[in-house]
Amino acid sequence: MKRIVFFLVFLVFLLFLGCEKELPKHSHVEIKPSNPQPNQSFTVIYTPGVVSPLADSDSVTLQVLFIPRTPTGREILEKGVIKEIPMHRKGISWQAGIKSTEQSGCIELQFKSGDKLDNNRNKGWDVLLYDANGKPVEGAYSALSQAYGDGIVSFLMGLKKFNADTAMVLFRKELELYPENRRARVVSIHLRYGKAVKENDKKGIRQLADELSAYIKAYPQDIKVLELAYTFFYRTDPQKAKKVLQKIEKLDAGHRYVLSNKMKSIRKIKDIKLRVKKLSSLELQAGKSDSYFTWSGYMLDNLSALQRWDAVIELANRVIKKLETNFPVYPSYSREKIQKSKQSKLYVPLKALAVAYHKTGQETKAEKSYDKLLKLHVYPHQRVALLEDYIQFLIDTRQWDKAADTALEAIKTANASEKIENLFKKAYLEKTKDAETAEQMIQKAKQASGAYRKKELAKTMITDPKPAPQFTLPTLDGKEISLAELRGKTVIVDFWATWCSPCKASFPFLQKFWEQHKDDPNLALFAVNTREQLKGEKRVNSITKFMQTNGYTFPVLLDDTESSVMKAFEVGGIPTKFFIGPDGKIYFKEIGFHGPGMVEDMNLQLELIREKMNSLF
Repeated sequence: MKRIVFFLVFLVFLLFLGCEKELPKHSHVEIKPSNPQPNQSFTVIYTPGVVSPLADSDSVTLQVLFIPRTPTGREILEKGVIKEIPMHRKGISWQAGIKSTEQSGCIELQFKSGDKLDNNRNKGWDVLLYDANGKPVEGAYSALSQAYGDGIVSFLMGLKKFNADTAMVLFRKELELYPENRRARVVSIHLRYGKAVKENDKKGIRQLADELSAYIKAYPQDIKVLELAYTFFYRTDPQKAKKVLQKIEKLDAGHRYVLSNKMKSIRKIKDIKLRVKKLSSLELQAGKSDSYFTWSGYMLDNLSALQRWDAVIELANRVIKKLETNFPVYPSYSREKIQKSKQSKLYVPLKALAVAYHKTGQETKAEKSYDKLLKLHVYPHQRVALLEDYIQFLIDTRQWDKAADTALEAIKTANASEKIENLFKKAYLEKTKDAETAEQMIQKAKQASGAYRKKELAKTMITDPKPAPQFTLPTLDGKEISLAELRGKTVIVDFWATWCSPCKASFPFLQKFWEQHKDDPNLALFAVNTREQLKGEKRVNSITKFMQTNGYTFPVLLDDTESSVMKAFEVGGIPTKFFIGPDGKIYFKEIGFHGPGMVEDMNLQLELIREKMNSLF
C-alpha cells in the first residue's frame, strides 16, 4: 500500500513539473483585453525571455508612456504621461493593471528591475488604443508614427526607435482611416520633406511648401499648424518663416518661437548696455513660458559682463527660487529626468551667484553657493571650469590649504586642466616655497589620475561586444574605404556634421589624438560626416573648406544621403564615437563631447582594447 501511495505522489509531482511552462527565448507581452480603449483599465502580462535581463528578477516594474493623439514632438513632451507601476508575479509571468488616459492614442511599454531594463531590444512595445468597434481611435496611428519619426519618445524612454520609413507607413494608415485628420496631414509634411531632401526632389519640396501654405490660409488661427509651418519654412524659405512668425506673435506674443527669435536678434547687438535694456523688456513674456531659463541665463551673462553684481544677485536668487518652488515638470519626464533637468538649469544661476557674492565681498555666501554647485551632476567640461573658479576663490580668500587640496584632488580624479595645476602651485608655494616638491606632487597626482580614469573607463567597456556593421564609404578625394579591409586594426569612427557645435568643439582634440597616432600601422581613425543638408559636390567642397580652414588633417568619410551607416550603428545623436577592435567588434561607444580630457580618454580606451586583445589571443 505504501508503495502505491508513494507512486501516486511521485506521478502527481511529475505531472506538476510537466505543466510548469518554460520561459520563451525572447520576452513576450500580452494585453487583455487585446483592443484597449482610451480611459479604460486593462492588464499587461509580461513574460521575460530566457535572454532577457529580467529573466531571474525577483521584482519587476512596468514603465508606461501615454502618447497623445496626433502629437507633435513638443506635445509628447508636454502632454505625454510616464507612469511606473509595480507588477506582481503569476507563474512565469508578471502582471499589472493600468488605465489609459482619455487623450491617448498609443502607449509605449518597457520593464525594469533595479538597474536592469527589458525594452524589447531598444524598440519598446507598442500598444494602439481602439474605439468600441475595434477600430484604432483617430490619432492612434499618427501617435505611433511620431514614436518612430521623432526622437522625443526615444529620449524619454531611452529607446532607439527612429525609423522614418516606418513612421511614414503609419501616417498613411492614419490617413486611410481618417482622411480628414488635418493635424496628421500637416505633421506628415515634415516626414515627407525629409524623404524629398534625401532624394533631392526639389519639385516635391515645392509641392509640400504649397500644401503647407494652403493649410495656413485655411486655418490662420490654428497655432499648431503655424508652429509646424514655421519649422518647415525655417529650413526652406526664411522669408515665409518670418511671415509665419508674425502670425504666431499676433496669437501669442510670448510664444517660445517669438522669444527665441527676439533673443537671437538681441545677441547681434554689440552694445552690452543696449542688450540688457532689450532683454529686460522681454522678462514678463519670458516668465510665462519655458523660455525663461534661456532668457535668464543670457541676462545673467550680460549683467556679469557689466559687473552689475547687485542685479546679478537679485536675478539669480529669483531664478533659483523659481527652480526650487515652481519648476515646470513635464508629466512625460521620469523622476531621474526631472532631477537631471533641474540640476542642469541650476548650474547657471548658482555659478553667477557665487561669482557675484565673491565680487561684492560676501565670502560666506559665495562659499555656500560653490558648495551647492559642486554637488550638482554636470558635464565634465563644466566641472573643470567650475573647479577653476572655486580654487581661484579659495586662493583669493587666502584658504591656501583648502585650495591646494582641492586642486590636487581634481588632478587625481581627472577633473583638472593646466590652469588648475598652476593654481595648485600658487597655493602650495604660498605655504612652503618648495617648487620642486610641488612639481613632484603634480606628477604623482597625474599618475593616480590615469589609473583612476582608466578604471572608470573600464566600467564603460562593452562586456558582450557585437560585430560592427560593415560599410564602404568614400573619402573627400573619392577613394573607397571598407571596414572589412581594416580587419586586424583598431578602428575609431566618429560621426559628425558641420552644423553640430559639440562635434566642432571636439575636433581640436580629435586632431591632437590623430597627430599622436597617424603613423601607427595598427590604428585607423575616420570622422564620418553624416546628416548634412548639402549634397554632392557642394557637400564635398564645404567639408574640404571646413577642414582646411581649421587645419584638420584626420581622414573624413562621407555617409550616404540617407545616413545609412549612421543608422546601421544606431546613432541617436552626434558626435558619437565607436572603438572597433582588431576582431571587428565594438568595445566602446562614446556619445557627446566631454571636454579637454578627450585625448587622454581616447588613449586609455585604445590601451584597454589592446589589453583585451592580448588576453584573448
